[in-house]
Amino acid sequence: MTWLGIDGDDELETRNQLLGALPPAEVGGLVGRFQRRLMEPGDVLYQPGRRLDHVFFPETAVVSILTLLADGSGIETATIGREGMAGIFLFLGDDRSRNGRAIVQMGGSILRLDVDTFRAGVAGSAKFEQLMVVYTRAFLLQVSQSVACGAVHPVQARLARWLLQTSDRTSSEDVALTQQFLADILGVRRASVSEAVGDLRARGVLAARRGGLMILDRAGLARCACECYGVVRDEYTRLMPGG
Repeated sequence: MTWLGIDGDDELETRNQLLGALPPAEVGGLVGRFQRRLMEPGDVLYQPGRRLDHVFFPETAVVSILTLLADGSGIETATIGREGMAGIFLFLGDDRSRNGRAIVQMGGSILRLDVDTFRAGVAGSAKFEQLMVVYTRAFLLQVSQSVACGAVHPVQARLARWLLQTSDRTSSEDVALTQQFLADILGVRRASVSEAVGDLRARGVLAARRGGLMILDRAGLARCACECYGVVRDEYTRLMPGG
């Protein structure tokens, strides 16, 4: 499937909260430059070391940012949904990620905008620049919290946190991802994920289905999650419009 252009109206209809926070007068000139595509799980938005020509604004898709190591393995350090943008290093003045890969975690629609138009839009709009600054702050907190989480918190707590934050971004209790994919994202053995899922099922907060998991008791799952879920959620709520 190819990227499809958007009609150059004065308003941009999107579920992306970052773009949705822009006044119509400030986004109107950019509308005709956006393109939209329905992405599939596993689609790659960018690879480490390669020049990136677009920034990406998820609408219903969820994107994982993986930090790649020399042996080819990758650990998720951030996720991006409708609250944000993939390619933040372009806002910070670079043209590529040195060690990161952006991969679609949950399928859905994504908008993209070429980098020259994006940078011109930010430079010409004080509101757009302000939104990007506060989003960058929230994103960096998420990355730093993810590093601490992976170092000290048990698999079950990390899994509960990850399921909750993914559910927040998709507005769905159904997480259509396999246990192997979850193991890869969390950087642990599949057996560890299976054990954690089994315990959460025994607590009655989670159900397993073919190709995914279903959250049955959100409050109960939140009690199983580590503190990182609340820290990151509260920071996005504090900083971002509609967060």
